[in-house]
Amino acid sequence: MAKGSQVSLLSLKELSEKIETSEITPVDLTEFCLDRIRKLNSSLNAFITIVNEKDAYNNAVLAEKEIRSGNYRGPLHGIPFSIKDIIYTKGIRCTAGSKILSKHIPQTDATCVEKIKNAGAIFIGTNNLNEFASGITGVNPFYGDTKNPWNMSRISGGSSGGSAVAISTGMTPIALGTDTGGSLRVPSSLCGVVGLKPTYGRVSKHGVFPLAPSLDHVGCITRSTWDAAAILECISGWDPYDQSSSHRKIPQYTKIVENSNAKGLAIGVPKEYFFDYVDCEVERLFNQFLENLKSLECKVSDIALQNYQRYYKTWRDIRYPETTSVHEDWFKTRAEGYSLEVRKMLILGTKISAVDYLHAKKIINAELRKEFLTILKEMVDVIIVPTTIIPAPKFEELDVIDIGGTIMQTREALLRNTIVFNSTGFPAVSIPIGLTKDKMPVGAEIIGPPFGEERILSLAYNYECMNRRHTKFRSASSSLS
Repeated sequence: MAKGSQVSLLSLKELSEKIETSEITPVDLTEFCLDRIRKLNSSLNAFITIVNEKDAYNNAVLAEKEIRSGNYRGPLHGIPFSIKDIIYTKGIRCTAGSKILSKHIPQTDATCVEKIKNAGAIFIGTNNLNEFASGITGVNPFYGDTKNPWNMSRISGGSSGGSAVAISTGMTPIALGTDTGGSLRVPSSLCGVVGLKPTYGRVSKHGVFPLAPSLDHVGCITRSTWDAAAILECISGWDPYDQSSSHRKIPQYTKIVENSNAKGLAIGVPKEYFFDYVDCEVERLFNQFLENLKSLECKVSDIALQNYQRYYKTWRDIRYPETTSVHEDWFKTRAEGYSLEVRKMLILGTKISAVDYLHAKKIINAELRKEFLTILKEMVDVIIVPTTIIPAPKFEELDVIDIGGTIMQTREALLRNTIVFNSTGFPAVSIPIGLTKDKMPVGAEIIGPPFGEERILSLAYNYECMNRRHTKFRSASSSLS
């Protein structure tokens, strides 16, 4: 049998195949993951809470018995998983990365957790994040900062930073997270893994502490596109406890991507806004990515955008007041429990008027969403852009960063290419496309029409299969044994 560090870095697809054929067991895999956590978490800070090991082993033993008796539930059966520490799991502390909820223990599972447990997956812990998910850096004043495993002097990204680090290093094969402005896609890009934000309403938000309810999405971080398809297939669907969830039929995502062919797919690359400020290494790798897609016989063309100057303001005018509303009571009575950064955000939310909030909603529906719908219906099948315009910044670059001579706020640089797809609710997946000269990962974001996840996942899967791209991002993680 391969070393534990090698096994735990395999994709979900590879692991599930080995479990189904008894080449490895759920008990083995659980031990491999817990061993990685013991070795790496103290330096990388990917987890806030780790389950009682006895409970994890008992669940692994149960999964093993079921599989041996012929009751195999599918590719998630016997696979360890973690969740962003803003998603509820019955009996397990959920801090939301905050001081205020440091002792909060939910009494029920979130719907997404209930579904993945029912598929036979084994819960092993909760991942670190920005306080109340209100950040994009992975920096947390209460539970420590998550560090990028490719270079620990650099940030992981956030707010699902702990989840991305856990996947990148083999501490767990799959993780659930949330995305309100880029919180799944940004850390996935910076850490060299796959981050999927489904269509708004595709996955229930019930049992997830909100950041900005009309922008919040539940998704996943994995090592390969197929893995993300398998998780989406499991956690999607209507939920009576979440009225924003959709009744749409759930496609067989894994079968669709396995049987897909990218030949002839029309890909649009918007030259406005998304490329106004781009690190030269990100631009180089993205251009290589385009050439690779052309070798798949995809049709790549430029597309024009009209309303890009509204992206940030409309997102901001919804994100901040909704967050302030969520925290209104605590902010009045427990303001000292928040970090200075989050207090400033909550104050900013009070300064955005109801008129501005409603205007932002109107602009998104009448202009931004309509424009992207038209492009994806009449011009191209998918849109692709760099996930982030910069590789992972150093910790000393948290405030501002120099991008080819242009000084930008680091937060706005990291969010720049992701926020509009939270505002519009379109599905987007970030996949790793290469390493900079400094050996830091860079990601590309593939965007599709609402409930068109199979389209973006299929293109990503074909790209991976072309050159086994996802296996090339294991080298740095393997060196952390």
